[in-house]
Amino acid sequence: MEQEWLSIKNQLQKSLSRGQYDLWVSTLDFLGLEEGRLVLGCRNRFHVEWLREKLELKLLAALRQHFPQVQKLDYRIVSEPRQDRHEEEMTEGPRQISMADLIKRSSPAFNPRFTFDRFVVGTSNQFAYATALAMADNRQVYNQSVFLLSDTGLGKSHLTHAVGNYLHVQRPELRVQYATAEQFANEMIYSIKNGSMEAFKNKFRAACDVLLLEKIEFFSGKEKIQSELVFTLDELMDRGKKILCTGNTCPKDIPRLSMELQSRLSGIMVAPIERPDFKTRIEIIRHKTRSENVVLPMEIMEFLADRITGDVRQLESCLVGMIAKANILNVPICIDLARDVTQTMLDRLPKITVDHIQKVVCASFQITPEELRSPSRKKDLAMARKIAMYLSRQYTTESLNSIGKSFKRSHSSVLYAVNGLAREMAGSSSKLKRQVEYVSRRLETSCLST
Repeated sequence: MEQEWLSIKNQLQKSLSRGQYDLWVSTLDFLGLEEGRLVLGCRNRFHVEWLREKLELKLLAALRQHFPQVQKLDYRIVSEPRQDRHEEEMTEGPRQISMADLIKRSSPAFNPRFTFDRFVVGTSNQFAYATALAMADNRQVYNQSVFLLSDTGLGKSHLTHAVGNYLHVQRPELRVQYATAEQFANEMIYSIKNGSMEAFKNKFRAACDVLLLEKIEFFSGKEKIQSELVFTLDELMDRGKKILCTGNTCPKDIPRLSMELQSRLSGIMVAPIERPDFKTRIEIIRHKTRSENVVLPMEIMEFLADRITGDVRQLESCLVGMIAKANILNVPICIDLARDVTQTMLDRLPKITVDHIQKVVCASFQITPEELRSPSRKKDLAMARKIAMYLSRQYTTESLNSIGKSFKRSHSSVLYAVNGLAREMAGSSSKLKRQVEYVSRRLETSCLST
């Protein structure tokens, strides 16, 4: 299969830019082909994510010309040097490896930029920072478990990777397992299909001293995976192991999450991260400019901190864009340049529409747009539909008739749903209020971080 793989890489080299090929494809390794799934070896997690988002369709098309049986790609992070592996392949020839071997061999790859000393601490994130550091430093943390809670782009992943990086250096004897909820689910599905569940369980239970699990909300509606996670958490907690989870909403407010999993996650100490205040935004800008070897006048830092009030990622993106533009145009960074760059970024932010609201609600409730607009009166669907209609009235200037058409309902049905939800929220339904607030936050964040 080695010759076919070389032919595939040559084909991709012709269809991609030199930079894309050298950076993302030339370093790929062919690890095996098993039951319609081809396994590729990548350098790190970001290599995997980039391939999935930008190149997977082109990869599949090229692969299927030589391997028509390929239905899906699987990526694994390989830590040993490529030169050594290549020498092994030259002497031993290409070989196939089992999914059980892949699960055993896969290891977490932490972003080296995400460390505790590079995390800007302010009043909005001080508790989360101190809690994550205490866990990594083996100081007393309630129940040995932490749940980092925040909207997108506020530092959950930074702190999670900081824990991993710290343990890798300070306590290398500990077995740290890192996964997003989606990666956990995918590994479990692959393991079931390939009869390697024992290897999967061993990885996340017996061979795990610290579990770092991100984006818990992905488990919504996935009953079998939730059940497996409950058993995993129980065993780790019984053995006194450390657990760090992240999410953008409290477990008890995640739709279609089992009572058992809600119970386990609710027993974990929650460390919230809020949007940074003005003072913290100034410190973030100062920290970023220092890392870029750029000196900014306080006037410009204050202007940026005042204009960009969303998440940290957006603030850093604006700052990097301004520095890049100054370098390309060979002009000094001034207030006019800062004003131009920030306005361009703010103009790019999408306006909230009924269609956008429907997409965010569907993502929040793990349903499809067709289900949302269907005549079904199932409890979950009816609640999602009411919330979507309510938010459409809150965030847009569309008429009842226009909103009704978007949901395949009459204007009177929309009015009834909106007024009914408002009455319920005005009552004692705290869970409903939290659900609506959760979707509202996701809606606002999706615009700020687009």
